[in-house]
Amino acid sequence: MPKKKRVPSPVAKFKVGDNVRVKHGIRDKDYPDIPLGGWAGTITEVHKDGMSTIRWSRETLAAIHPVVRQRSEKDGTVLEEYWLGDDDMEPDNGGPLDIDQPSQIAVKPLSPKDQDDRIRMVFGLTSDDPLPEVDDETLTAYRDYLAKNLTFPFQAEYGEEYGHPERVKVIGLGDPDEEPMIDEDDGILCETRMDGQAVTLPLGELEDAKPNRRLIDDYCYWLHNWG
Repeated sequence: MPKKKRVPSPVAKFKVGDNVRVKHGIRDKDYPDIPLGGWAGTITEVHKDGMSTIRWSRETLAAIHPVVRQRSEKDGTVLEEYWLGDDDMEPDNGGPLDIDQPSQIAVKPLSPKDQDDRIRMVFGLTSDDPLPEVDDETLTAYRDYLAKNLTFPFQAEYGEEYGHPERVKVIGLGDPDEEPMIDEDDGILCETRMDGQAVTLPLGELEDAKPNRRLIDDYCYWLHNWG
């Protein structure tokens, strides 16, 4: 059986430490509405597949469109670095930056099937915005949203994390003008009935909250990950 010929690895056009700029006409692979032409940086790693890692210059990071920073924060990516192919770059011979700016930002519509997007809807955000941190202001906004959208009363399970779950009847989120229903540590509080007694419980510790399961699960996801 004839031996297969070895395909030589492509010869890299650039090496670690080279200063480069992105050719005009190149766009972000994940966000085609963002042009990368003119972005300048230094190559920090050369890969065998003809790709290189570039660390953007401070001047470049200061000149890029603000939505790029928003999207990087939302996606959890490293803003300061990017991968590009050799053919997308050219040597940086100095001179002032000539960065292409987007002509129109294409904001993706929010999807009710995406949990993060459903939470963005609570706060009136766009798909380019990161989810907000949990604080008094955002908890108050979330409480107002849930007060309008939850169906009361409803049954739920409490105490699963303690190993002794109990069924409770949730009758409301309380009147914020009469009693504070937001706690710094526990988040939104709710009024329940447990064994015939009135008990105030953290909404974020309820499970199996039919028919409000999705609303409660979304809130718990946000509370425990952005708190």
